[in-house]
Amino acid sequence: MTLLNYYKIPSEIPRNVCDEIINQYYINDQLEEGYVEQQSDSIRSSKVNWIHNDNWVAGMMSHFALCANKNYFKFDLDGWRYKIQFTVYDKKNDHYNWHIDVSSKDLEQKFVRKLSMIMCLSSKDDYEGGEFEIDCPSSTMKETIKLDCGEVIVFPSILQHRVRPIKSGKRFSLVGWMGGPPFK
Repeated sequence: MTLLNYYKIPSEIPRNVCDEIINQYYINDQLEEGYVEQQSDSIRSSKVNWIHNDNWVAGMMSHFALCANKNYFKFDLDGWRYKIQFTVYDKKNDHYNWHIDVSSKDLEQKFVRKLSMIMCLSSKDDYEGGEFEIDCPSSTMKETIKLDCGEVIVFPSILQHRVRPIKSGKRFSLVGWMGGPPFK
């Protein structure tokens, strides 16, 4: 059996829906610096806002994550692990260096992150740089993907990935993590 590194969905979500999400959550006084344990600009530079996981946006994202899981990953999932993260990379060199979305501490919990999901809200013409890159163990290569408005990537949370530095423009995205009971 071949390991599927990621599942890319051309969701066909209209630009006006993506723009509406940006209009609702790109509020400067509500944005906070992206958090990472031992935060450092060398690890991550972005701004975030949070969307409750019972919001219509989370419902739309659940559809894509659950379809990817049913068709490809087949993980035992219970739902969202946290709120949905609205992420903004809007200044030169904003980035998120190589990381995985699961820590060894997470694996000891009763609810483990299993699938990570990114939905791009920006047109690929709105930003330069900012590509999503994933380390693909089944092909021994790193794949670089320039996401376009409405495109969705779903991948196992244990895979190493990053967002390359922004050179110009703004890249808006939604990020969510679905989880379930510990792996057996």
